[in-house]
Amino acid sequence: MRRKTNYVLMGLFVIALTLTFIGLVLWLSAGGSGPAYRTYLVYMKESVSGLSKDSAVKYHGVDVGRVRDISLNPKHPGEVRLLLQIERGTPVLEDTRATLETQGLTGLAFINLSGGNSDSPLLEARPGDRYPVIESRPSAWGRLDRAVEELVANLTEVSQLLKGVLSEQNQSRLSHTLAQIERLSVALAGRSERLAAALDDLSVTAANTRTASIDLPDLVARFDRSAVALERMADGVHASALSIGEVVRARDRDLQRFTGDTLPEAAVMINELRRAAENLRRFSEQLERDPAVLLRGRPSRPPGPGE
Repeated sequence: MRRKTNYVLMGLFVIALTLTFIGLVLWLSAGGSGPAYRTYLVYMKESVSGLSKDSAVKYHGVDVGRVRDISLNPKHPGEVRLLLQIERGTPVLEDTRATLETQGLTGLAFINLSGGNSDSPLLEARPGDRYPVIESRPSAWGRLDRAVEELVANLTEVSQLLKGVLSEQNQSRLSHTLAQIERLSVALAGRSERLAAALDDLSVTAANTRTASIDLPDLVARFDRSAVALERMADGVHASALSIGEVVRARDRDLQRFTGDTLPEAAVMINELRRAAENLRRFSEQLERDPAVLLRGRPSRPPGPGE
């Protein structure tokens, strides 16, 4: 009887110990729903190589939890679903972001939480969701990989453009253009003396123009004075002719015949003097408007109808 009683007690003890162990395991495994931890979800759009269950979860480098589970998102197979257990009291806000990082040279991966404005509210589960979802941010390696992909795409595009630019047709056109430039340079080199002479002539012409522009006011003033003198001379001749006419009318008929032949010639001479004075005045006005007429001359008269 005593042996049977001992066996019963031992069996009850083993059963109690087993139940206690199972309860402890269940309590530890259900720690996310306990008072010490809170469970969050993170969806990563990149590889989580190096990350495993029980990997650390840090908030600005401080350990605040662990990775409870890693699996693929059944709704989006290109995403990795991470279940995180984070200590209660950790300020996980709506603008907090989760990033996959590696620790030192060991390459141990962990989840780092960062960001979060003090004015932002705490992150809560959306209606219909079991756990709150923390937005993820690409890791440094992910950003580098994306930048390399964009660089390769740009290099490929540039290489295609270069192939188009350096096609056989464009190469022949470029060779033809270079040949034309070479011929032009040879022609210019052969006519360098003529070009130098032309430049010298241009310098002399510019100097003459400068000198003429300096002397131009004097010349115009002289033309004006000559025109005035011619006008005065014409007026004097006209007055003399009138006086002669009056004297002749007082004389006899023979003198009247003499003056009848002479006075018309005097009138013609007076008109020519007036035309000369008018031409001098017009020329002086043209010089004032365009001094370069001394160098290039007066413009040719356009041909008339039928010429």
